[in-house]
Amino acid sequence: ALAGAAEKHGVTFKYNTTVTKVEKSGSRASAVITSDGQRIECDVVVLNPDLPVAWRDLLGKTPLSVKRLNYSPSCVTILAGSSKSYDHLAHHNIHFGHSWDGVFDELITKKQLMSDPSLLVTLPSKDDPSLAPSGKHSYYILFPTPNLDADIDWKKMKNVYKDQMYATMQERGYRDFADSVEVEHVTTPLDWQEMGMERGAPFASAHTFLQTGPFRPSNMAKGYENVVFTGSGTQPGVGVPMVLISGRLAAERIVGPVK
Repeated sequence: ALAGAAEKHGVTFKYNTTVTKVEKSGSRASAVITSDGQRIECDVVVLNPDLPVAWRDLLGKTPLSVKRLNYSPSCVTILAGSSKSYDHLAHHNIHFGHSWDGVFDELITKKQLMSDPSLLVTLPSKDDPSLAPSGKHSYYILFPTPNLDADIDWKKMKNVYKDQMYATMQERGYRDFADSVEVEHVTTPLDWQEMGMERGAPFASAHTFLQTGPFRPSNMAKGYENVVFTGSGTQPGVGVPMVLISGRLAAERIVGPVK
């Protein structure tokens, strides 16, 4: 939907194209260089990767303020197509473990997997049946995990933890769910890192008081007159509403206040 709205306003998308460098001339970005050798001249560059990744991979020396950021936990998600349905489910379903406070300590301080998991199960096909074949359902399952600061080998743990997730769901009332899964896609912290999220943290830098709203890193790249950041790593923060606001703030940096 967002891509369609952008295209209606003249945006051209280049899919499967990787930007490898932002070319600088004086204090301005003059072009972006792609992995296939294209040089695309630009008046303004808007960068969406997590800020440390944008600086390290595209812009150059990372500012100290960005290096000092603390990062949120990560998560493992399963996108599953299933033949099972459960009458008690809403669109979004959060299941808390008994040791809620202990979970935060395990994830953030001890950097361990949850011993008493809390989880999110989303059922988008409940409200939009077109998202799954007739008689089937699509599930989005999320378990918080430590980010990549933890000593966890996700190449080895990926399938092990997936099975643990299904076992926990069985205990929380999702009877025989694992056996009903016909197609699945598992995303681990390593995958989030591959998508441009520092430390494999899809929620970017932690939402502590001093990293939220106006205290989050600026959306203007220091040392560049025409490089603007957008996304969860910059102001105002994490979540679809705030990321959309970050897009508006980025636009206002370029064209002035939007009425």
